[in-house]
Amino acid sequence: MNDVLPVLLVSVAGAMLAMASSAGLSRQERKWVSASFLMHVGFACAQVPIAYSFYGGSDVFMYFSYGEILAQMMERDPLHVIPEVTALLLHNPHRLPINIIGAGTATGSMSALAAWSFYLIGPSKYAAGIAFAMLSLCGKIALYRVFRANVDSDFRWLVAIATLFVPSFVFWSSGLIKEAVAIAGFGWAIFGIHLWIEEGRAIPGWLLMVAGAVPILLFKAYILFPLVLAGGSWYYWARSLKRGRVRIRPAYVAIAGVLGVGGIALLGQYFPEYAPDTFSGRTYALQEIGRGMGGGSNYALSGEIPTTFAGQLAYSPAALLTSLFRPAIFEVRNLLMLASAVETTVLTVLFVRIPLTRSLRSVRRQIMDDPFLVFCAVFVIAFGIAVGLTSTNLGTLSRYRIPILPFFAVLLFVLGRPHRARSPAKDVRKGPERVLGAA
Repeated sequence: MNDVLPVLLVSVAGAMLAMASSAGLSRQERKWVSASFLMHVGFACAQVPIAYSFYGGSDVFMYFSYGEILAQMMERDPLHVIPEVTALLLHNPHRLPINIIGAGTATGSMSALAAWSFYLIGPSKYAAGIAFAMLSLCGKIALYRVFRANVDSDFRWLVAIATLFVPSFVFWSSGLIKEAVAIAGFGWAIFGIHLWIEEGRAIPGWLLMVAGAVPILLFKAYILFPLVLAGGSWYYWARSLKRGRVRIRPAYVAIAGVLGVGGIALLGQYFPEYAPDTFSGRTYALQEIGRGMGGGSNYALSGEIPTTFAGQLAYSPAALLTSLFRPAIFEVRNLLMLASAVETTVLTVLFVRIPLTRSLRSVRRQIMDDPFLVFCAVFVIAFGIAVGLTSTNLGTLSRYRIPILPFFAVLLFVLGRPHRARSPAKDVRKGPERVLGAA
């Protein structure tokens, strides 16, 4: 009973936030958002018993435990404790009188966020989970806006499915978990990229990109590496197509290089564990740990573990296929894996259908003619390879790959139909449909 009031209050506040984020969308689209809202609330509440019973605790249990302790300390001595909890949130050294596992990393930051959540809304695990699910939903609504502005209106309901209703995408980003915070920032960062590249609104675009990058940096920094690479590709293709067709243009190549390669190099300085020059060593270590652990859902890409960057890249095709299409139905070990396997089976059918109904040349031409599809393809390939190489368990793979699911699904939806001539509102040389307006 102690959870009822805070759950109701947070749900009402979340509904108001979702409505505000849906401003400008059509009536039908707002209905989709409402249905997704209920889905997020349900999955956020389900995360609590699943964390305790199915996983026997997991990181969520640790966040709850530290959050309750730190929230009580914040109530007793806010002047001294709040600055230290904030330092913990920002990966800075803290002087809290308890040992925080994962301090200085995203794990410590989640404990700090749990503390802030319990401090503000009370010690309700369900209410805290719903609060973070609402942040994630707002990020997904931002993603939906970007897709609806860059994809033909005939695909709008499919875009809604990809961004608001894919079960694993919603489940693994609802609740007091890192993915919920990261997806919130991820959606708004891509919203900002769209405003800058497609609508020419540089100031609000860059403000949103920076604001969205902060939670990604704090909780899932590795997402930014493929994101800046894909963003550079989007910029280059969009600018080149405005002049008629893609060709080598030194100025655009230079800017795209700064955005892509330069961005990766800069991120590597602040997050050396994800930098290209340390990628092979980190991947080798993760694969070695995975092989040493038991469990029926573990997998290996090869008999031997490559120790060099080139050796790891040799398994890129297998890593990408693993990220996109596993687990298969015959690999299912539990109910959560079954849900993931159903999704991957649907994705596999959609993928196989494309070469059976269209020529690969026409598919390639369609992608090359659309800067946003180039962005989606680059992000899916880069992120998929990285996750496939560094994951060794099909359960964790289903969780870590969720950022690419909406992009891969939309690629399959769009490429599954014959390419139609763009309407003037969608032609990149005449300006895209505005991301905020309803149509």
